[in-house]
Amino acid sequence: MSMDANNQNLRVLVIDDNLSIHEDFRKILQAKAADETFDQARAALFGDQPLLRAFERFELDCADQGQAALTLVQLARNEGRPYAVAFVDMRMPPGWDGLETIERLWKEDAGIQVVICTAYSDQPWDEIKERVGRNDKLLILQKPFNSIEVLQLATALCRKWDLAHEVAGQLDELSRLVDERTTELQCANEQLTQTNVALVRTVGDLEAAQGKILRQNDELERLASRDPLTGCFNRRAFYAQFEKAFAESREHATELSCLMVDIDHFKRINDQFGHAVGDQAIQAVASCLSAGLRLTDVLGRYGGEEFCLMFPRTTLAEAPNMAERLRIQVAIEAGDRVRTVSRLVITVSCGVSSTAFGARTPLELIDQADKALYAAKEGGRNCVMALEPIIAGANAFNQIEPQVRRITPRVSSPPASR
Repeated sequence: MSMDANNQNLRVLVIDDNLSIHEDFRKILQAKAADETFDQARAALFGDQPLLRAFERFELDCADQGQAALTLVQLARNEGRPYAVAFVDMRMPPGWDGLETIERLWKEDAGIQVVICTAYSDQPWDEIKERVGRNDKLLILQKPFNSIEVLQLATALCRKWDLAHEVAGQLDELSRLVDERTTELQCANEQLTQTNVALVRTVGDLEAAQGKILRQNDELERLASRDPLTGCFNRRAFYAQFEKAFAESREHATELSCLMVDIDHFKRINDQFGHAVGDQAIQAVASCLSAGLRLTDVLGRYGGEEFCLMFPRTTLAEAPNMAERLRIQVAIEAGDRVRTVSRLVITVSCGVSSTAFGARTPLELIDQADKALYAAKEGGRNCVMALEPIIAGANAFNQIEPQVRRITPRVSSPPASR
């Protein structure tokens, strides 16, 4: 096989009954340095462009009839040196025409790339397509052609033949590897069959052990992600959920709101009634908060008597109202959930923020909500405070400075004791 330095197949076959065409192809595809003077003289005399020199040294054979071309293709296949490309003329009396030649060449060598050399007066493309069908190994070169077209087609189609040959070789190698692996697997299967009887006897034990392991894994996962007192997400698991929601919020350009909740005067409850009642108070608040959430919302115990909630796809205009409903629900129900103490009053303070304030990390968003919570505690507790942006000065373009806005209406007198 004719190979260049990169192991390309550069064998080209020209089939044309005009011998001067053969010579033109030789000048294009097998140009030598000695031909340059002739080309320059021809260009000066006839006004032609000098012939483009081939970067590769093609091996060129020529035939004046389709029958002779078929013989060359058969010989090349038998020698293991097939042609990569064939340039075929459409009209070659008195023998086969171009289409019959192509059909017979492809029966002998289906991999050969074909370029039809045709003039406007020859058969139209629709007739050619109807005769040989759609084929990715068939191109058309319109007569009269120039050297650049011929050289580009020869170079590209030789490379295409090489790639197809390479893929075929890889498929053969893959098939060989599959056969080897199949043999190995068959041997392994025989060994497995021999030990199958012993394995069957232990299947029952393995299934029982597997069931136990699955139950233990579920329990371990629950213990690792859930707060043992309230059953809601612990701080680590909640933050992992928060990071995921924060990333989705940024990816889809949606708003994510955060709510920090703190049980009011929790130390007083612990000191007056004991830590057992304090734990019940934390459980009661967690239960009230959980009952008021949507399916997409997430609740976590952030630490001690603090809770953190996230509201995906919730704006700063919506989140404070949700927080206020949760605050009211806690104030109404949480005390009654502590059965061991009569008429216990439990309230919470809440701080709200959202990604609208430009938080770059989940921790920064939580910190903003925590600042609003601090304002709620400073503002008398049992209320909701939300960050609210204001423009920081008439000359400050796009600079936003947050301030705190009270959501809970002020009452003229404190609520009656329960």
